[in-house]
Amino acid sequence: MKCIKLSLSAVLLTALLSLTAQAHKRWLLPSNFSVSEHQWITVDASVSNNLFYPDRRWPLEGIKVINPQGKEQGIENALEGKRRSVFDVNLDQDGTYKIGVKGDMYFASYPNPDYKEGERKNIRIRAWSLEDLDKKVPSDVKDIKFARSINRLETYVTVGEPTNEVFSIEKSGLEFSPVTHPNDLYQGEKATLQFLVDGEPTEGVDVVIVWGGTRYRDQENELTLTTDEKGQVNFDLNQAGRFLVEASYEKDTSEQPKFKQTYLGYLATFEVLPL
Repeated sequence: MKCIKLSLSAVLLTALLSLTAQAHKRWLLPSNFSVSEHQWITVDASVSNNLFYPDRRWPLEGIKVINPQGKEQGIENALEGKRRSVFDVNLDQDGTYKIGVKGDMYFASYPNPDYKEGERKNIRIRAWSLEDLDKKVPSDVKDIKFARSINRLETYVTVGEPTNEVFSIEKSGLEFSPVTHPNDLYQGEKATLQFLVDGEPTEGVDVVIVWGGTRYRDQENELTLTTDEKGQVNFDLNQAGRFLVEASYEKDTSEQPKFKQTYLGYLATFEVLPL
């Protein structure tokens, strides 16, 4: 994630569990990414240090399943445990499903009027809505800085042949548009991913790819890429297995009266199959 004013960036990185810089990863992990016939699958949701080894549950409120016809369907047997959340999805149609959640968060930071040595110099507040944030900020505060984040956490599952209806663009925040379909990835081939900001292909989106199995190696060995003028990144699928894509972009919204920066994030879990 690009740096601007350190104090505000630090708030966002911590609150968002850090899209790229920190060890904690947010992820959705389906039991199957591609199946040949209609069936049920289970999806795990967690936040963890070691990728795909659950540490803390991820709240299921707001999780949506979009079926191959582009319509929303519910999740079943939802459970939020201590270390992970889990739910079932009924794959009763041919084609590609999108499973995920989109969330906005609002932030405020201002100097601590009662600052003492050893304490934090800034008071930091976050909320899930602008209305709640305004209620938390004292009316007499000066030198306050505001920011907003828009984040997506997704994965995709296909029954039979991959389809594209679930990739309709909302033109809000950072979105993924497949060039290579996420359920059509094979070892030894190349993949091209495209990212859009508010519906437009955007250069300069930071993309980090982390393969599963971080528990068994000293370094994450992440692949760091930046989108080109088409909003695309290209990379070799040099191994089979599951990986996490983390994309982030800092949007200048200085024309707005309140939010001078908006932080956009996208995370998704994909799988590469052996040939």
